[in-house]
Order: sequence, then structure tokens, then C-alpha cells
Amino acid sequence: MQHPAYSQLRPVTPSASVVLCPNPGYSSLEGTNSWVIRAPEDTCSIVIDPGPADEGHLNVLHAKAQEVGVVLLTHRHHDHADGAQRFKQLTGASVRAFDPSYCIDGAALEHGEIISVEGVTPQIEVVHTPGHTGDSVSFFIWSHEPHNSTLEGICTGDTIAGRHTTMISETDGDLGAYLDSLAILEQRGVDVHLLPGHGPDGEDVSSYAKWYIERRQQRLEQIIAAQRKLGDDVEIKHLIDEIYDDVDPVLRGAAEQSTRVALRYLAQQK
Repeated sequence: MQHPAYSQLRPVTPSASVVLCPNPGYSSLEGTNSWVIRAPEDTCSIVIDPGPADEGHLNVLHAKAQEVGVVLLTHRHHDHADGAQRFKQLTGASVRAFDPSYCIDGAALEHGEIISVEGVTPQIEVVHTPGHTGDSVSFFIWSHEPHNSTLEGICTGDTIAGRHTTMISETDGDLGAYLDSLAILEQRGVDVHLLPGHGPDGEDVSSYAKWYIERRQQRLEQIIAAQRKLGDDVEIKHLIDEIYDDVDPVLRGAAEQSTRVALRYLAQQK
């Protein structure tokens, strides 16, 4: 079964399968990936990112995941987390996130924590990977006990997507933290399967992270060159025109947000 496969449980690794939500869009690509973590013989599962408050998707996800031991959130954005309250009603499972305000009957996630659920063979290592948002985490899916078994995949949420680059939140995102997070994923993700929040899965997290870093560095260099040409006090609309000479008008708002985030980062480096 290939991506995209809506409302189906599509196996990706021995312990990770995905149910694709039918909420396609510019930022969500084909839709939100809701991950179901369990070994084939397990009687229980862990669900990562139930997705938006889409009743049809949540019911399909519940049917495919069956008994759910815990729900984990990669970050707070609505297309990943808004369905959590309803999914808890359907499953009875607690919801855990790095930001305590998004937890429901569960403790906040901690960096380095190991998630182990009775009835679920794989275990999950929590790695705080801020940048896209301040509360972004990546989940390292181990076939059994961490570091003594196979690292099957990394659920990256929106830190790395299966296609294209990702946005950084202007409110609590941070480009410096994002680059640091990508460096961790590049180092630890060699030959590890990418399990993204959107888009198709991939074979090597490290290569994705490396490409993301190169793209960000390239954009920073373009901004620096444009400021040298137009002046440090150039209006952002003129900066956008200089850097994104062929940007689709529909994407101009996204380009402006990315540029403001990059300018903030450059100012912090001075």
C-alpha cells in the first residue's frame, strides 16, 4: 500500500503504521499523518498525533488502532492536536504533550523520557526538537528497549516533512533552535526511517535533515546579500521581491513569515 492512502492503516515499519487524514492543504500536503505504534502481535497501541477535530478520521483511527494505551502529541498545532479531546472520549486514553496545557489526564512529556505501555512491545524515546514551535518533540520508535534494539523510525511531526520544507512559528518558533534540532536529527537519523507529520515517509532521516539545514543556510545567505544590496533598513516587501523573485502570490504570506523569522535570527547573531 502506497502513500497517499486515506482512511487506511498503512504499515511503514514493523512497529509503525499510519492513518492519513483527508485534510489536504498547502501546509498539510496530502493531510495529517496519524501514527499507530504497536508490534503485529500486540493487543494495545500508542497513537501519535490524532490530527484535527475530524469526526470521520478520528473514528477510523480508533477502529484501526483498537485499544489505545496513550496518545502522544508532537506539537500543539491544530492539524495535529485539535482532535485529541474527542479521541480521548473515544478511547479513554490519556493525552501527553511537551506543553502541559495540551495534556489531558496525563503528565507533560520530558526530554529523554522513555514511553513504555503495557501490551505494546515497541518503546518510544522522547527527544525535544524545538524550532518549528517551542513545544515540538520527535519520537524515536524502538522495536523493544531503547539502545538495545532497532531504531525503526523517527516521528518528526512538522520538524521535518516528507516533502518540501516546513514553516517556523512566529510566536514561539526559533530558527536557531530549529537548526540545532535538525543537527540532532542529522546525527542520530542515519539510515533511520522518516515518519513525518505530513507527506510520504522516507528512508533516511539524516539526509532530510541535512537538506533542510542547507536550504535554511542558503536562504540566510540570500537575505544577507539582499541587505547588502538594498540596505539593512529595507522594507520586508522589497526584501521578499529581491529574494523570492518568482513567488506565487498565494505563498507570499508564508514567504514573509519565513523572512521575518530569519531576520530575527540574524539580528540575534550580531
